[in-house]
Parts: sequence; structure tokens; C-alpha cells
Amino acid sequence: MEEVDDIPLSQMASDGGRSDAPVSGKTNGNSEAGQAGQDAQDNKSTGKHLGSTIEAARDWDGPFDSENPRNWPLAKKILHSAIPAIYGFALTVGTSTFVAAVPYIQEKFQVSRTAALLPISLYTVGFTLGPLIAAPFSELYGRRVIYWSNLPLLVIFNAAAAESNNLAAMVVLRFLAGLGGSGTVADLWEPRHAGLVGLSYILAPFLGPSLGPLVGAYIVDEYDHDWKYSIWIVLILCAPVAVAMMFMQETSKSRILLLRARKRGDAHAGKKSARQMLSMMGTAMLRPLHMIVFEPLALLLSIYTAFNFAMIFSFFGSYSYVYARVYGFNPKETGLCYVGIVVGFIFALATFGFFDATKYRKEAAKTNGKVAPEHRLYAAMFGSFLLPIGLFWFAWAPRPSVHWIVPVLAGWPFGWGALAVFLASVTYLVDTYGVENGASAIAANGFLRFLLGAVFPLFTIQMYEGLGIQWAGTVFAFVSVALLPVPWAFFWKGKSLRQRSHYPTSSY
Repeated sequence: MEEVDDIPLSQMASDGGRSDAPVSGKTNGNSEAGQAGQDAQDNKSTGKHLGSTIEAARDWDGPFDSENPRNWPLAKKILHSAIPAIYGFALTVGTSTFVAAVPYIQEKFQVSRTAALLPISLYTVGFTLGPLIAAPFSELYGRRVIYWSNLPLLVIFNAAAAESNNLAAMVVLRFLAGLGGSGTVADLWEPRHAGLVGLSYILAPFLGPSLGPLVGAYIVDEYDHDWKYSIWIVLILCAPVAVAMMFMQETSKSRILLLRARKRGDAHAGKKSARQMLSMMGTAMLRPLHMIVFEPLALLLSIYTAFNFAMIFSFFGSYSYVYARVYGFNPKETGLCYVGIVVGFIFALATFGFFDATKYRKEAAKTNGKVAPEHRLYAAMFGSFLLPIGLFWFAWAPRPSVHWIVPVLAGWPFGWGALAVFLASVTYLVDTYGVENGASAIAANGFLRFLLGAVFPLFTIQMYEGLGIQWAGTVFAFVSVALLPVPWAFFWKGKSLRQRSHYPTSSY
């Protein structure tokens, strides 16, 4: 999620009292004295965690503090967890419901398929930039303000795009809607529950694009091939979020403590100059990009997961091309073919849970909880073999003499491997970099994922037309084979790479 996706799950457990180290070196801020020293230098350090501005109320009043979201009633916690999950699904399903509208966009505006795909690609590009802006704002002003500002932007620009009669205007409006598609996750659950609850949020960026073609095809067909409903459906799905927002409370620990400090009489708590705030926000926004360039751990895992994610987006073109050309499927029948991928996602969740319950927890029991992050990678190593299997299968199965269910089943190992790799990679990055810098690493991952996701649909059809179904699919499969060693290499050499990082990393 994650992101979605997406401000990632890693920020859900952020405790607001820790500090990020400067980009150029490692620090150890575990002791109270070290923390106090860092606070004293707050005006000079722009790499500090934005939530550490609280001086009067540094922590909760005790383990049973009623203002601590982790102590909220269960129903209230579920409500605040459902908001990002539903929102993330609605946002990402909007990337692919538009696939069903592409032929009608071509006809209405008399443009090529590539041009008709631009509203999808630019909407997705918006996802790459939105979180980079939303993340530091959420740390300064809390989680709730992100929804109160972004949801109206998403609704307004998507509604305007649906009513536009100019393709260029539609592309720009969809991009702006994508920028508004940034959400947060809430700091509601203890770490032992956070991962399980957060899976629904992380799963949204995968389920949305996979189910979108099916949803879009049925909606557009139901409303007499009116392409506008492929956009309106996103706003319909966001309606429950809009209702829930009226009952939403702040969940960011740093923001809650800051407001409480001011309420208790410290009018200067958290006050900073505009220059300091801009500097800190700039650092927070640039840190994910720095990680992409200078951190092999973040870069290679991001490339791997981004390719897998982009392959789902490439299916927007390849599925419609293959199943229409070989089997004569209509858009609704083609949309149903994505169910094989969704089944793979379910197996991926079970696989990740299995390795977490066996390999990882057994290692934690032996080491008193001091587990090397590389033990998070078992699901990724397992999934690395499934990806090429699924892609080679889909490349060579479609032909008139082979039943259509055979290539549909190829989505099962692909979806299984893609999500297994992603889940393992996310938890590995969080365990490696810690909560705050792990959030930046996952933001970097999301940046590459959605960037490649925006680009792949633009050339997939051309590949299939130029190389043929079998060889176009084989090219993608060979790329997955080339990337297969990534999680294995990290399992083998991860510790030495961590020791050379520009950021504080796990010492286990």
C-alpha cells in the first residue's frame, strides 16, 4: 500500500519520537540523552523526523492513555483502518477501469490507442509524485488533513476529466487527480498486529489494477458504452471514504502530542520558521530519490518489484490483444481472465504468512528478537521462480488449439510470485532501515513501481504486434529470469550491503 502505494505501511507504526539520521551518515539515537542532544540541534538538522518538534509532551501519559489511537475501541480502530484500505483500492482501480473506455476514446477523439492510453499513464504518474508531497505534510500536520485535502482534489479533477470534451484537457485533469490520490495509514495497531492489518492496505495497489478491467468493462457496457462511467466508478467507490471522513480523528502520534502540548499551555510547541519547515519538507521529499540513486538495497529491490508491478499494467494491453485475437473475447470476458492473477494474490498472502510463522518467528525465538532482515526474504526467494513460470506460460499457451483456461491459469503463478516478492521486499526494507527511513525506502519503491506502471501500457501492444504473441511474452519472461537472483543475492550479501549504507540500518 505500501505504499498502497501510497504512503506505506511502515508509517503506520511510526512512533513520532524517533529521528531520521542525516543522509550522509549514521547515528544512534536510542538513548534519552542522545535524543535530547538531537532536539537541541533541531534548528540545524533538516534530516530529523518531522514529528520530533514536540517539546512539551514527548510521549503518552502512560500505557493506557485514552488519546493513544492504539487504545481506541476495536470498532473505532477498524473504521480508521478501513478508510485507507478502501481509498487505496478505489484509487488504484481507477488506473484500469479506464482500459474499457480506450476504444471509445479512440473513436470519439479520433486518436491512436497510445494517445487514448495517456489518461491512464498520466493518472498513474500522479501516484508517483503525490506521496512525495503528502508524506512530509502528513508528518507536520497529521494524517487527517491529507484526506480532507486530497479527496476533494481527486473528486473535482476526476469529475472534470469525465466531462471534458478535449483529450489534452482530460490527460492533464487525470494527472492532477492522480496527484490527489495520496492517502495515509493510521497509527492504530501494536507491531504484532500492524503487519496483518496492513496487508489489506498493501494489497490494494495490486487488487485495484487487476480487477479494474473487469469492473470497467461491465460498467461501460451497462451504460451503453459511455466511457465516462469508467471514471465515475472511482468516485462512487470513494463515497464510503467521504462519509467515514466526517467521523475521522487524528491518528498521528506526533500531531496528537503537539496539539496536546499547546492545549496544556505550551503555545510555542512545535513552532518553526517557514524556512526551517520548507527545508525539512524538502529533505523528506528528496530522501526517497536519494535512496533510488545511492542505496543499492532500495534501488535493486525497487527495480525488481517495479518490473513485476509494471507487468500487471502491461496486461492491460496484452490481455485484450491476446484474448480478443486468439479467442475472440469481448472486454467483459477478457476482464474475467484477470481472476487467475487475483487467485495468485491469495496464495501469496498465505505463503508470506507461512514463512513469517515458521522461518522468521523461529529465528526470532532463537535470537531473542534480534533477527537479521534477510530472514524476511524467504517469500521473495520462493516467488522469484514463480514469476518466469507464469510469464513463459502466458507467452506460449495462447493458440486456437489450446483451451482459453490454460493461459488464464498462467496468471496464478505470476500473481503468486509478484505479490510474494513485494510483501517480502516491503518488510525487508522496514526491518533494514527502521520505521522512518524505511518509509522513505518504500516511497522510493512506490515511485519506481508506478512510474514503470505508467510507461509499460504505452508500448506493450506495439511489442505484441511487432514480435508476435509468443516472442513478445518471452521477452518479458527473460527479464524476470534476469532479475530472479535479486532476493537470493540480498539474502547472501545483505549484511555487507547494509554496513555500507548511507543511512542507519539494522545491526543484526
